[in-house]
Amino acid sequence: MRLCRGRIASILVVLGLLAAASVITAAQIPLEEYDMALSAIPMMSHGRILSAIESELGEPGFPADDMLQLIHRLASIPAQDEDKEAILLLVTRAIERGQPVEGLIGVSFDLANALDEGLPISEVINEALKGITQGASIVVIEAGIIQRLSLLREVRDLLFERGIFRVPPDDPYIPPSALGAESFDLLVGEIADAVSDYLSGGGSPFDGDALHGLVSDRLGRLANSVVPGEDVDLVLENIGPPDLTRVALVAIR
Repeated sequence: MRLCRGRIASILVVLGLLAAASVITAAQIPLEEYDMALSAIPMMSHGRILSAIESELGEPGFPADDMLQLIHRLASIPAQDEDKEAILLLVTRAIERGQPVEGLIGVSFDLANALDEGLPISEVINEALKGITQGASIVVIEAGIIQRLSLLREVRDLLFERGIFRVPPDDPYIPPSALGAESFDLLVGEIADAVSDYLSGGGSPFDGDALHGLVSDRLGRLANSVVPGEDVDLVLENIGPPDLTRVALVAIR
């Protein structure tokens, strides 16, 4: 009996040392490293983001190394600094509201990869920020981000299959079967949002006609000053109800 108690005591000591070691490991990354990494991304919220990180350093469960790697990953992406800042502000807002961020940082890498692919992620981030502000569960927010990124990729790939491609902003020539980057991104985002709203409202993914009607109505209400009418027509002429059912099914897998 004494031997068993001795073993239990030894195990508890080892577990305590491991827990202490994890805290020490997290604290081993000095704040200056985060400061330097953030400096590679020009942004207005540098101080706010750094302050949020400082408040979590050394706290059990804070993925200090992952946070630093996320900043480095974002800095390496050739994209708008505003989008990179928005991803970091998403994590910052969660920290400020006392939400656990380990899973959110993982999902933020997904956002970074989507940004690197050229996907329009601004509305995805805005919806996630709205969820945090409204006190939604962080797990629900993470799932929403993953679903919306899946929809964006599926819509983009669908347009690619139909021969509708995205022409870079600096390209002076846009073929008849392609769209300028701004129009392409906006239409992909609008279609993905329409499908997401439809599913959130309880709509069946198998009712392709209803989905197509909703998407057509949404795109049809876009002003010419936002997206040229011929760009909307090109997209609607090349996607049908079965295509949108396929897109919707991806979101609920």
